[in-house]
Amino acid sequence: MINKINVADCLVIIGLVTALVLAIFYDQNELAMSIASGLLGYIGGNIKTATTKKEDIMNDKSN
Repeated sequence: MINKINVADCLVIIGLVTALVLAIFYDQNELAMSIASGLLGYIGGNIKTATTKKEDIMNDKSN
């Protein structure tokens, strides 16, 4: 299932989640919404990129 864990992506996600929790804790609603949308976009982009790369690798192996 999981071949490799990308350390850089994990650090970015942990940092954004930490910033989101702190923004919510300090009642910074606008900042929390911005961080949350950025986090969702980052995760969505990485999933799409990882899926595309995996498909390319599988196609190269079959040829």
